Amino acid sequence: MRTLWVMSLMKDLVIKRIMNKFMKMHEINEANREILLITQEECAEVTQAISKVFRFGMEDHHKGVSNREHLEEEIGDLMCMIDLLIDSGMVSETAVMTAKSEKMMKLQTWSSIFKDAA
Repeated sequence: MRTLWVMSLMKDLVIKRIMNKFMKMHEINEANREILLITQEECAEVTQAISKVFRFGMEDHHKGVSNREHLEEEIGDLMCMIDLLIDSGMVSETAVMTAKSEKMMKLQTWSSIFKDAA
């Protein structure tokens, strides 16, 4: 009877360890939370910069900076955050690059972006 109790206790401990390890793998620590939050903000800033280009043109200036320069800055900020997402291990560089290649193939097939180049 004592053996069954010990085996049950050991089984419970193993299950708890596995669950704790699983939970830690899927936790978002404060640094990763901040990376995600800033990435989200940078995506919004790129969206806003693109909106300004549509509304006023690429070469329109605001506070001494052209919309093109502002867009370049915001894209650079976003690229920095994407690098941090990869470096932190939250996303796989291989998976990101695969998705990028797949998107390029879809665009070549379905969009007019590459039609004039042919």
